Amino acid sequence: MTETRQTGTLGSVTEVRPAHRERLHFPQLISEGELSVVYLALLNDPVADRDSLIASGLDAELVDGAVLILRSRGMVVVGDDGSWDVPEPDIAVPAWAADTERRARGWRANASSMHQMYSAARATPVPDSGSRELHTLADIASATSTITAAASREILCIRADSRRTQQMLLDPFNSHREFFRNAHGEVVRIRAIYDPSILDLDGTLEALRERVIGGEEVRFTGPIHFSAVIVDDTAAVVEFSNIDASGAGAMVLRSKPFVAALVRLAETLWSAGMPLLAEEDSPQPETIASRDAIIVGLLAGGATDSTITRRLNISQRTVERRIRHIMDSLGATTRFQAGVEAVRQGLV
Repeated sequence: MTETRQTGTLGSVTEVRPAHRERLHFPQLISEGELSVVYLALLNDPVADRDSLIASGLDAELVDGAVLILRSRGMVVVGDDGSWDVPEPDIAVPAWAADTERRARGWRANASSMHQMYSAARATPVPDSGSRELHTLADIASATSTITAAASREILCIRADSRRTQQMLLDPFNSHREFFRNAHGEVVRIRAIYDPSILDLDGTLEALRERVIGGEEVRFTGPIHFSAVIVDDTAAVVEFSNIDASGAGAMVLRSKPFVAALVRLAETLWSAGMPLLAEEDSPQPETIASRDAIIVGLLAGGATDSTITRRLNISQRTVERRIRHIMDSLGATTRFQAGVEAVRQGLV
């Protein structure tokens, strides 16, 4: 079977090539798995060349296509005489990865404007101000990625104890320690206010500490009744998966007054929030006074008894007894009053 390839003036046939050579001329059809096989073969043979790789059992077209890709990535150097040289992978691989990340940031940063172009070309323009409804958790994740990709300075997050928050924190593929960078490679500040009840779920405290290592600033206050991710005062995703776990009813917002109102809400919650203690700052309290100080702080953040129990690794009965003592000391009749009074007195 053959294919006819046309170039130049429309309809002029320049050459006829076998169809089975298509992969060689379109090396992007080679999978990363196939590419890694060729690269590992090159690493394993200090004098590897085309003939030796083919002799080892690799397909000739696979070798030719893979070398084209590896050469473009700087992982193989082809000399003027046709010889192959493989740079040290601890230098070549990170260099290629960094370049890929830089280009990916550029694509992500332009995703919103490209969507505008896409919609306009199909006579369905999306205005800069307004909203778009989202229907699933996957829609929420995708929309959040789109607006955060365009972030230049800061991302503010309000996190209810919702299905989406749990999904974000406990996703095993989530790289919590990675600093978020804008299209220019600059670190974007991220501040997140969480409902303290999220700590009742196994693994969330560890995930939050990982996110702190990755540059996220974390505080707790509550109760929080919906979640929002706000980017540079220009766009936001608001979701209610704490009410409807499917993610239905969420929205992407670009209305400047609406986004500005969300920013004000986030700043208010941030001011009232309690910071997450670093692991080295939060050993088992050695005295009742130091333990009570932590309990007061958690109360001010809206933590439940079970959250405080898990946080301090003490019995719930002990927590209840200490909370009653703290409330009596502060002259408070409710947990909320105790938290407010503790803030007023500068205890937290």
